[in-house]
Amino acid sequence: MKHLISVFMLCGLLTLTACDQFRRQSGQERDSAVITDLRNYSDTLTMKVEKSVMEGQKYPAYSISVKVALTGNDSIDEAICKAVFGRAGDAQEVMKEFVDSLATEFTEELTEFYDPAMEDDQMYYEYHVKCLPADFAKTSAAHPALSYTCIVETYQGGAHGSFDVQYLNFSAADGHRIRLNEVYDGDPCLAMMDRLLKDNGCKTKEELMEKTDILMTGDLYPTENFLLEGDSITFRFNAYEIAPYSSGAVEITVPCNQ
Repeated sequence: MKHLISVFMLCGLLTLTACDQFRRQSGQERDSAVITDLRNYSDTLTMKVEKSVMEGQKYPAYSISVKVALTGNDSIDEAICKAVFGRAGDAQEVMKEFVDSLATEFTEELTEFYDPAMEDDQMYYEYHVKCLPADFAKTSAAHPALSYTCIVETYQGGAHGSFDVQYLNFSAADGHRIRLNEVYDGDPCLAMMDRLLKDNGCKTKEELMEKTDILMTGDLYPTENFLLEGDSITFRFNAYEIAPYSSGAVEITVPCNQ
């Protein structure tokens, strides 16, 4: 079976949060939401490229596709473009430039490393981007935020691919990206460690490491990779950040006003 070589799925998740600690860095509370419903997004960017890099041969080859729903809010759409394509600008032009650059990179790599004896699944790259509005299951009237889930799955040869997720949260009032110190007081590492110990039935860090391998590759830190969910906040650590690949990603949910 072919590996799914490189899949980058960026799925939108709209969450209206009720974090009491949601405020500007200056300490002032934010105004009421301006953006309340983005299901009727203004535009969807789509592009797909499938190509064999050697004439007359099925492999090596690559497949790239993009589907990104924009919100109609300039600040948020610029941030989405930066997150997905690496820079802001005219969305269509930025998307085409991104796909063309990736296609060139794939062609060069696959041509350089081509080996007739290599299995087909190691000579086929995929890169798929999907960014869509999410369901509205978790909503609250207080301090709404627009959150995106960026899922990055890659495989370009080797024993296995990688699967990373990045969360992006934007103010529904003015579209700026929300940072951790705007929604959480104190040291989140203490709350995260307490939750990990309780969830895994452990009393000490050492017991947790022995039982789960969590914290074997790195310590907890106040990551900006978090998702606002109602009155809670979920921190995500991708594979290798604090645990080995075999343990997968670690997500820890704590009250956001703790």
